[in-house]
Amino acid sequence: MDMKYRSLARLFHADRSVDSFNNHAALARQRLEADSTFRTGVITPLGELFSATPRETTLLTENILLAERRVSRLWNQIPGVMRWDYIRHSISEELFATNEMEGVRSTRKETQDAVDAADKARRDGDDSKARFSEFAKLYLNLTDKDSALPAGIAAIRDIYDKVVLDEIDESDQPDGDLFRKGDVEIQGPHGLAIHNGVKGEGNIGALLTDMIHLTTSDEIPRLQSAIMSHFLFEYVHPFYDGNGRTGRYLLALYLNHDLTMPTVLSLSRTIAENKNAYYKAFMEAEDKLNCGELTLFVNTILGFIQQAQDELIDELSIKVDQLDKGRILCTQLEKRHGLSRNAVSVLYGVIQEELFDSSKSMSLDEVAHHIGLSKQSARKYVEELLAAGLVVQTGKRPLKIQVAKSLRNVLATGADENAEA
Repeated sequence: MDMKYRSLARLFHADRSVDSFNNHAALARQRLEADSTFRTGVITPLGELFSATPRETTLLTENILLAERRVSRLWNQIPGVMRWDYIRHSISEELFATNEMEGVRSTRKETQDAVDAADKARRDGDDSKARFSEFAKLYLNLTDKDSALPAGIAAIRDIYDKVVLDEIDESDQPDGDLFRKGDVEIQGPHGLAIHNGVKGEGNIGALLTDMIHLTTSDEIPRLQSAIMSHFLFEYVHPFYDGNGRTGRYLLALYLNHDLTMPTVLSLSRTIAENKNAYYKAFMEAEDKLNCGELTLFVNTILGFIQQAQDELIDELSIKVDQLDKGRILCTQLEKRHGLSRNAVSVLYGVIQEELFDSSKSMSLDEVAHHIGLSKQSARKYVEELLAAGLVVQTGKRPLKIQVAKSLRNVLATGADENAEA
C-alpha cells in the first residue's frame, strides 16, 4: 500500500469528484490545524507557511541525528591541525559550488586563495582584498563565536554586502535603504517567469523580520525552522542579484547551530549536484494549490543533508583509515631507515598534509610549528627525510616539502612490498 505523503496540489489534481475544490480546501485546513503541524505565523500570498510532520520527516530527522553521531566520532579521530586544513578546503569547495550554481565564474584556485587570504586576515587583524575573501571570512567565522544569527534586517544586508556585493553589476545593486525598491522576476531556462519576488521594500523588510523570528522560535524544531526560513528568504528575493549565494550562506549559518561543521560545509556541494531537484522543490512549494505548505520542501532539504552526511562519512572513514595506515607506515620506516623521533614526527605531519590539505605540501615554518622547534632545528629533520627519499622538495623560498610519490602510492593502496615490520 502506497502511504507516501502527497502535496495538496497533487491530491487536488487526482480528485475527479464534483467536490474537488471543497475537498481541497478542507484538506488544506485540516493539515494546517493538525496537532502535529508546525505553523510559522508568516502570512504570504500562498497562505500561512507551515510544515506537517509525516513519517518521512520523522525518519529523515532521526537518520540525520544518528549520522551526526558518526560524523562526530570520525571527526574527533582527526588531529586538530588537519581538521582546520579540512575545514579550509571544504570552505573553498563550498564557495566554488555556490558560485557555480549562480553562474559566477570562479576557479578552485581563486576560492582556495580567498580562504587562505581570509584566514590570514583573521589571524593578523588585516583586511584582505582577494576576490571572494569577505565571503570566505563569513564561512570561517562559522567556526567560532562570531557566527551569531542576524538580529535585525540590517544584519542581513551586511551579510549580503560581504557575500556578493563586489561581484554584482552596478545596475543590479540594491537601490532602497537596505534592499531593492523595484520589482524582480526570475525566469526559467525557456525565458518564462517562474517566480516574482515580493513587491515593495517595506513588505520585504517585514517578511525578513518574520524570517528572523522564525529562526529563533522555540516552538518549531530547529532543522525545520532553518529550512523554512531558507524558503522564505528565497521567496522574498530581497535583492536584484545574489539571493542564491546569500540564502545558502544563511542556511549554513542557521544549520551550524545544530549540525557539525563538516556536515554544514558539505551541503552546498550536495545541493549543486542536485540543483534541478533543489529548484523544483521551490517551484512546487510556490504552487498556490499547496496553500503555503512546505512539508515536501523541508523533506527535500533534509534529504540533501542526509546525502551530504553519507558522502562525508565515507570520506572521513577513508581519511581515518589512511591516518592509521600512515602511523603504521611511519613505524615501519623508522625502523628501516633508522629515523630520529623528530624526523618521524615530521614525516607523519607531511602524511597528514597529503591527506587533508589541498596544497599537499608543508612549509619549513609549518614543520617547525608541528614539532615545536626552531626553523634551524627543523631543517635538520627535513634534510634527514630528503636524504632517505621519503619526501621531496616542492619549493625553495620558502622551503616546502611533500611526501614522495612512492609513499603516496602506499597511502592510496595500503600495500608496501618493501616495508619491513
